[in-house]
Amino acid sequence: MKIEVLGSGGAVTTPKMFCTCESCVQARSGGARFSRLGPSVFIHGPDILIDTPEEISVELNRSLVTRIEACFYSHWHPDHTSGKRIFEMNKDWNGFPPQNRVTHIVLTEKIKETFNSCMALMEHFRFLENERLVRISVIGNSETVEMGGFRITPVQLAADYVFGYTVSDGQKNALIIMDELKGWLPDETIRSTRFDAVYLPFGILDINPVYNKRNIASDHPMLETEATITDTLKIIGELDSDLFVLSHIEEPDNITVDLARHLEYIYSNQMGKTIRLAHDGMVIDLG
Repeated sequence: MKIEVLGSGGAVTTPKMFCTCESCVQARSGGARFSRLGPSVFIHGPDILIDTPEEISVELNRSLVTRIEACFYSHWHPDHTSGKRIFEMNKDWNGFPPQNRVTHIVLTEKIKETFNSCMALMEHFRFLENERLVRISVIGNSETVEMGGFRITPVQLAADYVFGYTVSDGQKNALIIMDELKGWLPDETIRSTRFDAVYLPFGILDINPVYNKRNIASDHPMLETEATITDTLKIIGELDSDLFVLSHIEEPDNITVDLARHLEYIYSNQMGKTIRLAHDGMVIDLG
């Protein structure tokens, strides 16, 4: 199993247009290794894509991905879904009759419900299905599906419209949570599972431990709805894994490559576990 980070950013990508901060300048000159496009991962083995941000076409074209067996979604937010038009590229434009590729779209019941009510997402997917470009399946909110010898199980978070996924081939186990960690506490099943890798959102960098500086006021209203790195570290302490990869890193936190390395060192020592900050193109090879 290999987990490829297609995009390690969040709602605000790096570089952000017109921004001249250090991380954005570095990303423009340094290329993909220094950039953080919209949140998406690909799991080689079952060959499943999780989330389609606006930049998904760019991310796939620079990736190791050669085929997509299925696409799962974490939730309806636009930074995770607005690139769904990528599946229109399944169309055979030259052939007659056309020999379209068909991508399997797997939605939990709750995700289907929110796709019906938010941003006309389900309407677009029905259009794609009518065009024979996708095939939609709806599964239970905790229902395990099997693909290519892998078992993929949804994990419903505290915000009940958001899902992570466990992925297992019977020997290697991974937990993938793309976003919206606020208020979530892993249940006994998750806490008792030994994971070879855990992929979590970084959260807001509320306190920068390198400079011992608060980045955002403690009474900022955003902290009422958004998790911080402090929250993420508490969850890391609850989970059984030696490797944690933190992603969904927002441009306003201005995390340069050098700062990321410092944060990895500090957090790994603090938690006694290996903690890495994701970057676009990163590959986590679990063997």
